[in-house]
Amino acid sequence: MSSQPTDDTGSEESSHIDDCLAIGSIVNSNSHMDYTVEIFNETDRDRPPEPHECGFGQPVFIHKTIDGTEYIIMGVIYDTQLVDPDQGRSGPRLAQGDQPQFTPGYVEERTTLAGVALLGTAEVTESGTVESPSHEMPRWTLAVDDVVEQCPDEVTRIFHTGTDGGLQIAYIERLLDVAGPLGAEVTLAIVERLRDLFSEDAHQRVLDVVEKDVRWQSSVDRGVMQ
Repeated sequence: MSSQPTDDTGSEESSHIDDCLAIGSIVNSNSHMDYTVEIFNETDRDRPPEPHECGFGQPVFIHKTIDGTEYIIMGVIYDTQLVDPDQGRSGPRLAQGDQPQFTPGYVEERTTLAGVALLGTAEVTESGTVESPSHEMPRWTLAVDDVVEQCPDEVTRIFHTGTDGGLQIAYIERLLDVAGPLGAEVTLAIVERLRDLFSEDAHQRVLDVVEKDVRWQSSVDRGVMQ
């Protein structure tokens, strides 16, 4: 889906992908488009992400070099899960929270897992900005331990800007399928974020149509409307 061209411009600085906040690493995949990410904590990074920086609907990306070309693989957090290995256990743990540097590698710890649905790709320029966004399914498989980073708003805006300068959201059907029961909610979260990035009336009307269609389809799927 695409709207008419826009005069929107973003700052060059905020469109860089360098020095973005690393929020986690890939630990598993459920499909070619659906990955599980372990969110970093204070034992992994000096600056772990705050809850609002890795929450539901947060755009993210993975920076990879493939055949000599740098890409970002865009995604969005569509689900989270808490893991507590102590649940149901009795007795002392092998490591305490104030001794992270001495924690043996085999000790399981409480952690947060996030489900990330892939949205598409974009090429990285020599200056560290992005161009040529594509909402087609990424052809490449990501790897365990690939780092997932928080996506700046300006990069999110560029990723949703078509070749005609208008708004594009061509991954919706795929996202709804990958995210399953939470597909409508995560799509609406993206729509809400795009409202702040594309303020022109033409774009707002496109987003109104997308929101109305997603809400209607969600109501039908849940049996609210027949």
